[in-house]
Amino acid sequence: MGTSSSHRGPSNRSPLVPPWADANPEKPLPPTPEVPRFKGFRTEFGKAVATGASLAPALKKYSSEATGGPEVGPRRFGPAYTAGASLAQALAGEPAPEGSKLDLASLAGQPLDRAAQAIAEALAPENADADKIRAAIQDALPEVLGTEGVFDPDAIGPDQIAALLVEFFARILFQEISAVAGDAWKKAPSVQRSTAAENELLEIVRAAMDKHLSPRLSGDFKTLTRDELQRLEQGALEDIWRAWRDE
Repeated sequence: MGTSSSHRGPSNRSPLVPPWADANPEKPLPPTPEVPRFKGFRTEFGKAVATGASLAPALKKYSSEATGGPEVGPRRFGPAYTAGASLAQALAGEPAPEGSKLDLASLAGQPLDRAAQAIAEALAPENADADKIRAAIQDALPEVLGTEGVFDPDAIGPDQIAALLVEFFARILFQEISAVAGDAWKKAPSVQRSTAAENELLEIVRAAMDKHLSPRLSGDFKTLTRDELQRLEQGALEDIWRAWRDE
């Protein structure tokens, strides 16, 4: 994947949730902790990367200390919730909101990779999460739909839409954890071990997303509003935070 962080990651001065990314801006956030909130997570993450030990202790620290717990951490993914809901509604045949750049009908018959790129560009927000969301969409679509043939939005059913959302959010959360880990990636003794750790992390995140998001997405997407979809997405991440915190 080659997504291991090449920078130090956020510092303790970084806000718990950037204002532009907050899914619940109407709710006050707790003060940014004065203690080094990333230290425990990065220490445990570095151990796992270096030795192949379980990532569970690192994810426990990530969900509790580094991100402020389940009431705070999942708020950081507001742009992803918006993009995910927009993708699901478009694939379910719902009209695009006014001003939307996403036009699936115009992509019908295009090669799948070209359609994935166009969808990713259309749904990427105009903020610092643009690259993450673009990459997550471009990874999720071929993972679920394959790479052969042409894009046919009318052939995508509810099960595939749910699978796309699970994969999209797995990629989003994987990218975020990788970025927060920062220099801890450098504990890997080799490129092979770093790649193995990336694969392990993605599989853990994907399994968690499947467990907590998939059941929320059963049924007809046409009966869900955009706001309802975003609440379901955020609720799944809150459940993941609780599960990792309580391990």
